[in-house]
Amino acid sequence: MWLIQLLLIITISYNEAVMDFSPVFLLDADSVLSQVVIRANPFQQTVPEKFVEVIEEARRNSKIVVIFVEETFSTEDTSLKDNLGSPYHHLHKGLTDDKVKYLPSVIEPYRTLKSIFPHQSHNVFYLSSTSKKIQIYSGRYTHFYIYFKDSKNETRVDALRRHDVLMKEVYFVIRQIAAGPIVGFYTGKTNPVVLDRQNFISMKPAPIKATPGVTITSTGGIFKLSGVYSLVGDRKATFSQIPLVAEETWSGRRLNTRMAYTDFEIEFSFSFKDDCWIADSVSLMEWGEEVGRTKMAVGAPWGWSYVCGEPLVLVNTRDGSAVIQPFNTAFLREDNNSTWDGQTTIGNGTSGFGPAIHCGPYFNPRILAGLMVTAMCLSILMYGIGFLYDCKSNDKLDDPHVLT
Repeated sequence: MWLIQLLLIITISYNEAVMDFSPVFLLDADSVLSQVVIRANPFQQTVPEKFVEVIEEARRNSKIVVIFVEETFSTEDTSLKDNLGSPYHHLHKGLTDDKVKYLPSVIEPYRTLKSIFPHQSHNVFYLSSTSKKIQIYSGRYTHFYIYFKDSKNETRVDALRRHDVLMKEVYFVIRQIAAGPIVGFYTGKTNPVVLDRQNFISMKPAPIKATPGVTITSTGGIFKLSGVYSLVGDRKATFSQIPLVAEETWSGRRLNTRMAYTDFEIEFSFSFKDDCWIADSVSLMEWGEEVGRTKMAVGAPWGWSYVCGEPLVLVNTRDGSAVIQPFNTAFLREDNNSTWDGQTTIGNGTSGFGPAIHCGPYFNPRILAGLMVTAMCLSILMYGIGFLYDCKSNDKLDDPHVLT
């Protein structure tokens, strides 16, 4: 017996995800289910394991178990009303007298009851409004199934009101005949309220491949660019070709490095200091003519590189288009700091990137805007708290005749 119950619990638990929920009323006029504790929580769901325990408690402490079954039954049926009120007059009275217990949400109770109390030809009855006297209890059977037959012309409230009367009569008759306590279950086969269950299939996310970019080495430095694309209105053009160092010009403490794409050129302008190098600006060139410029004014010490994840936007003043360059890293060779007379000297140059200075790793316009809005809200909040707890301004509201 225990093995059968264990297999039943495992089977029901395995299929719990696809089961519906129905309410269950426990008819216990003899108070034999005092060990069953029902929490007054309409959102509490009774899992099959707990409901099996309730059924076993009822079978152990009762002589007869009567199971009343609706074709469809839901929580909405228990809250129906018409001009005469609730259809469950006798069930409501049993709840107030603590003779009826209510389980608002049980996982497929009818299936669980059928697995423990099997159907037989002699213990299944169908009652309707025209049913005559039937022989239900003969002293040999321990459980009965009572099904209801509804008329096509009656409303749902009228049908439930008739079922409430039939349950009272059948339960009362069997309780008078049987030599022992009676426990009744009232539930439904299925819940008519259909909920859409979303079956989510876990999918392994595709690995995100970082853009490798392209590293360009010139006489003056090393550049790493992750790509470039152009925007004209709602149109976007991506340039995947590798840029070429078209021209590199030295002028005292300045260096201009021009990189050529198919339709345009980008020119970086650098200036040199004794202890650092500075990227002054980036220009957009078309056929050798400057059509846009963006000031940068950023730099790094000698031997350091400059890294920025923010895209560099170059606006074309001719047609209003924008060329966006995700400018990653630039590094100026240290040997270019040896002399400033235009002569070429050999120093301790490097072919790779050194330590990096980031353009804004902790603050960007979005973060600064959020901090500003937060500061404004906090200032208003603190002002309100200070106004409420300003004791001096509230002294005029005190009773001058109060005894201290």
